[in-house]
Amino acid sequence: MEHSISASGKRHWKFRDPDSSSFFSDGGSFPISSFYPFYILVVVVLLVFVGRLFSLSVVHGAENKELSEGNRISLLKTEAPRGRIFDRNGGILAQSQTSYVLEKDGHDTVITNQQVADLEKQGLAGENFKGDLGQIKQGVKRVYTLGDVTAHVLGYTSVANSSDFENNPNLSKINSVGRLGVEQAYDSFLQGKPGEKLIEVDATGNKISILDDAKAVSGRDLHLTLDSNLQKIAFDALKKQTDKIGTKKGAVIVQNPQTGEVLALASAPSFNPFDIGKSMGDPNQPFFDRAIQGVYPPGSVFKLAVAMAGLSSGKITPDTEIEDVGKFEFSGTTFSNWYFNQYGKTDGVIKIDRAIARSNDIFFFKAAQMVGIEDLHKLLVKLGFGQVTGIDLPGEAFGLVPDGVWKKSTLGEDWYPGDTMHLGIGQGFLLTTPIQINQMTSYVASGKLTKPYVVSKIDAGAGSGEINFKGNVKGENLVDSKFVGVVRSGMEQACQSGGTGVPFFNAPYKVGCKTGTAEKTLGDPHAWFTAYAPFDKPAVSITVVVENGGEGSVVAGPVAREILDWWVKNRS
Repeated sequence: MEHSISASGKRHWKFRDPDSSSFFSDGGSFPISSFYPFYILVVVVLLVFVGRLFSLSVVHGAENKELSEGNRISLLKTEAPRGRIFDRNGGILAQSQTSYVLEKDGHDTVITNQQVADLEKQGLAGENFKGDLGQIKQGVKRVYTLGDVTAHVLGYTSVANSSDFENNPNLSKINSVGRLGVEQAYDSFLQGKPGEKLIEVDATGNKISILDDAKAVSGRDLHLTLDSNLQKIAFDALKKQTDKIGTKKGAVIVQNPQTGEVLALASAPSFNPFDIGKSMGDPNQPFFDRAIQGVYPPGSVFKLAVAMAGLSSGKITPDTEIEDVGKFEFSGTTFSNWYFNQYGKTDGVIKIDRAIARSNDIFFFKAAQMVGIEDLHKLLVKLGFGQVTGIDLPGEAFGLVPDGVWKKSTLGEDWYPGDTMHLGIGQGFLLTTPIQINQMTSYVASGKLTKPYVVSKIDAGAGSGEINFKGNVKGENLVDSKFVGVVRSGMEQACQSGGTGVPFFNAPYKVGCKTGTAEKTLGDPHAWFTAYAPFDKPAVSITVVVENGGEGSVVAGPVAREILDWWVKNRS
C-alpha cells in the first residue's frame, strides 16, 4: 500500500501486490526481512526475563523469601538465667547475673549497666540495633558465693560443645551447660528458656521497631542438704592439713547418718569455678572429686565391716578371744601388728571390741581366716562396697571387693587364704571410696544403710510442680543389732585413752571412731579417720582421707576433730 497527495491537498492511497518484496517510496525501497533479527532479539530477551523470573519466584522462591525477610527481620536471642542454688538454711550458693559486652567488628568489650544506659541514651549502641560504637549483647554470668569451697559439690558452667548437642539435640545453642557437681547432675532443671526478640531493621541494621519480645525464663531453683558454714569449716580444715603435710590431696564427707543428707563434702585440691582455665593441666587433678571418685585401700577403717561380717557369720562371737603374738608366719608370708612393729609390744589376748579399739591386725588376720572369703564378700556387698552409693553427683566410682572369681578372671590366679587375711585389715586388692566408708560408718551409727544425697528440693517451674527428696533407706537389720552394738563399743573405746583415736581423748563430747593407715606399694600410706557423734544419739558421721598422708590418727584425725568440734558447738 502506498499513498500520495494531489494538488488539491487530498491524500490518495494505492495498493500494490502483496507478494512484492519491496516497498517503493520516492524511488527507494526497504526490505521487510530486515526486521527479523530485531524480532528474534526481542523474543530472546523476553525468554531470559521470564526464565529469570521463574528461577527467582519458583525454583529459589523460598530461599529468596527467607533472605528478603532476613534483611528486614532480625532475631535476637538472649541467654536464660540458670536456676539458683541454695544451702539447707536458705543461703545462696550459686546464682546468675546479667552481663553485657559491646561488640564491634568481631571484638567484645565488657561494659557495665551504667555504660549500657549511656550508650543507648546517646544512640551510639544498643541491644536492639547497631550504632556507631557497635551493638550491645546481653549474657549471663554464673556467680558462686563460696568459690572453691563448694566447687566439687556445685561444679561450674561453660558453653555447650558438639558432644553436648549429640547427647541432647534439644539443648539451647545460647545457654551454657553444667559441668561437674549438681550443675551437671541437675542441668535439665537448672536450664532456663532463652529469650527471643523479633526486631525490624533497615538495610544498615538499624532498628525500626520491635515486632515481638519473649522474655527469657529462669531455670528452676535447687535447695541442697549442704550446710554452707559447716562446708567451709570442713574445706578449710582439710586444706590446712593437706598443705601442711605437703600432699595437697584428700577428701572429707559429713552426713546425717539417719537420713543420708550430705552436710559437707570437700576434695583437695579444689579449683576456682570463676576461672577454670588456671586449673587445666594441673597434675594434682583439681577437678577430680576424691570424696566420691577416689578409690583407695581403706586400711584399718575397714575392720568395722570385717567385724560385722565375722559376727554375722557366726564363726566368731563377741566373746571370741585371739592372742596378739606380734607377728606370725603363714604360707611363707609374715603377718604382723603395727604395735609390735613400732614399739615391739603386743596387746595379749583380746576380744573383738578391744581389737577394734586397738586396731589390732593379728586379731583381724586370724578372724578373716576363720570367716572365709565367701561370708566376708556376702556382707561387704550388702553394706554397699564394690558398688556406687547412688549419690546424686556425677562420676561416682565403684571401688572393688575382690574374691576368687574376680582374681581368676582378672589375674588368672587362684584365691589364697593369705588374700583373705589381707582383706581382713583393708589391704590387698580391696579398693573403696571415702563415701562408701562413710556409708558404712553411718550404718554403724544408725542401723540404717542410707543413700547419700545433696539435693533436697527442686522448686516449681513453668507447668511443673515442686519436687521434694527425702532419705532413702536401702537396708535395715543387715547385721543383728547386738553385733552392731559390739562394733559401736569398739569405736567408743577407740576414742578413749588406750585406743588409737588420740585426737579425741580429751574431747568434751563422746564420739565413736576408727583410725586407718592404708599401706600401698609406693609412697607413704593413706591416712584415714572415720567417726560419728554424739555417741549416744548419732546425728553426724564423718570420714577423712589424706592421700599419702601417713598415720591416720596423726594426720586425718585432727581434721575430723576440728570439724566435729565446730559441729557440736554450733549445730548439736
